[in-house]
Amino acid sequence: MDTTPTRRQRIFEMLMESQYWPPAIMLEYQRSQLAQLLRHARANVPFYKTRLDPVFKSNGEIDWDRWHEIPIVTRADLRDRRHEMLAAEMPPGHGPAKDFSTSGSSGVPITIATTAIASAAGRAAHERFDRHHALDVVKCRAAFDFPFEFKDWKLLLRNRRQDPIAGMIRGQGTNQIKISVTAKETEKLAALRWGNASVLSSLPNDIEIIARKNLSLPRHHRVRLDSILCFGQGATEEQRKLFLASFGAKAIEIYSSKEAGFMGFQCAEGDRFHVNSELVLLEVINGQRPCAPGKVGRVVVTPLYSTAQPLIRYEQGDMATPGTTCTCSIRLPVLSKIDGRQDPILKLPGRLATEMLVNKDLLTNVLEALALQVAQVSELRFEIRYVARRAVTPGKKGVITRHLRSVLHPRLHVDYRKVSEIPRNAGGKQQRFVREFSL
Repeated sequence: MDTTPTRRQRIFEMLMESQYWPPAIMLEYQRSQLAQLLRHARANVPFYKTRLDPVFKSNGEIDWDRWHEIPIVTRADLRDRRHEMLAAEMPPGHGPAKDFSTSGSSGVPITIATTAIASAAGRAAHERFDRHHALDVVKCRAAFDFPFEFKDWKLLLRNRRQDPIAGMIRGQGTNQIKISVTAKETEKLAALRWGNASVLSSLPNDIEIIARKNLSLPRHHRVRLDSILCFGQGATEEQRKLFLASFGAKAIEIYSSKEAGFMGFQCAEGDRFHVNSELVLLEVINGQRPCAPGKVGRVVVTPLYSTAQPLIRYEQGDMATPGTTCTCSIRLPVLSKIDGRQDPILKLPGRLATEMLVNKDLLTNVLEALALQVAQVSELRFEIRYVARRAVTPGKKGVITRHLRSVLHPRLHVDYRKVSEIPRNAGGKQQRFVREFSL
C-alpha cells in the first residue's frame, strides 16, 4: 500500500503551518514563488517577453522595489490576447492544464487555462477553510447547478417524472449533491431534506429566495442547515439574518474567482477576510501604489500557481479595504471589506428569480458579444445591451428570447441594444445583470 502523501495533502500540511507565519516569513515565501513565476513567464509566455523588464536587473536578479511598474493585466487582455498569454512549456509537475470558459460577473467572456497543481492547492486551501470554520466534512453538502452541467454524476431523482430539471444528483462515492437551479423552491427544499444536507453553497440571492420559502413553512417542516457558504457576491446583513431565521445557519463568505481561484475567506471570529497568501499575491492599490489600511482601492492579483496562463498583476475587478490584524491567531493578511459583484434579484409576476437561471454562455455565443448586460426594466420587459462587432440578426434574437421566456416568464418582452461599452458599477465591475425598478 502506497502511504506517500498526495500533493494536496502536502500542501494542506504546509498551509496549516504557514497561516501562523510572521509577515516577514510570508513575504520571503511569496517572493520565492513569484521569482519562479516571473522567470517562467518571461521565458515561455510571449505576452510577458518584455512586459516584466522593469523588475529584472541586468544580472537577472529581481528588483522588488519596482514591482508596481509591471503593467496591470486586464480582462480585455485575457479576451483579446489569450494565445499570447499561454505558456509554451510548464514547469515540471505543474500539469496537465485544463481550459474553462466563463463570462464572470462582468459579462466579458474569457477562457482560462489552469494547472493541476493550482487545483490541488485550491482544494488544500478549502480543506484549511473547513478546519477553520469547524465544518464537518462527513456531512452532506449541497450546491445549485444547471442540468446541462450535470456531467459525470449519477442521477438520483425523487420525482415521478424522472426529470433532471427538478432532480438532484450525487457524485459517485462523495457526500456532495447538486440541485438543479431551475427547480422550483419547494423542489429545492425537498432535495435538501432528502439529502440531509448540512451545508449549502451558492450565490446569496439564490439562497435568499428559498430561505423566504422555507420561512413560510410551518416550523416543523422547515429545512435546517448548519452553514451557508456564499460566493460570487457578498451577503447583505439582511440576508445573513434571513438565513439564520430560516435555516438556523450562519453565513460564511468565500472570496474567489475563476481567474485567480480561492483568494480568501471570512474569519470565523468576525466579518474580516483572510487572504490565502500562499496561493495568491493580492494587492489593494490606488493608482499604482498600495493602499493604507482603512482606504479603499482596486484589487490586483497574481496567482502563484498559474503557470499555464500566468496572470501577473491581474485586475480582478473588485474594490477592497485592507485591514490590520485579526482577533484570531491566524496571521494571514486581512481585508476588512470587499466590494464586488452585487447582482439583483429579479421580480417577475408571481415569483422572484435570479440570473443563475439564464444560460450566459448561450447569450454570449449567439450575440458574439465581447461584453453584455441584461437589464430588467420592468416586470416583463428586459433589455440586452451588448458590445459586439456586428448587430444581432432577427433569427438570433429569436433564439435568445425563447430561452429567456422558457426560464423566466413566457410573456417576457426582450429588446436588444448594441452599445460601445458596458458601464462599471460602484464596485468597479461591469455589471452583468441589473434591475432598474424597485421591488
